[in-house]
Amino acid sequence: MVIQYNEEEVMNVNVCGVCGHIEFGEVKSHCPVCFAPKEKFTQNNAVFTEAEEKSKEAAVKHIPSIKVNKQCELIPEDDCLDITVRIGATLHPMEEKHHIQWIDCYVDEVYVSRIQLTPGVFAAGCFHLKVSGKSVHVVEFCNLHGHWQSKTMI
Repeated sequence: MVIQYNEEEVMNVNVCGVCGHIEFGEVKSHCPVCFAPKEKFTQNNAVFTEAEEKSKEAAVKHIPSIKVNKQCELIPEDDCLDITVRIGATLHPMEEKHHIQWIDCYVDEVYVSRIQLTPGVFAAGCFHLKVSGKSVHVVEFCNLHGHWQSKTMI
């Protein structure tokens, strides 16, 4: 089950001004993606609703669909958790002028990893996680429509 929520439910959303990474809650000393200093972050609790307001019909192509597989086929010899992500119920286009730039994965609101995307690939990816938790939160960034998110329980 994917959970959608608004900015009232996610407090202290901080956006890195260099790479666009989102930190939920307090910003550490630097960005975990691009290593920009803490001062490069700006708090914007409405970042997700701003994206939706840009284009109401865009949700069908931007909300991440998350699937959790607790038995990884790629790394069966260890406790690996597969998180597969597809961007959009209608698959997001991946063209030069309109594409998903990256997908970030969080476990219990703590950043774990990023998948960089370029035109010429599908707007999808898989995270093979060593960490465990109660929830997986996925944030993606579209070059035209901004940040979009979804969350599911593990």
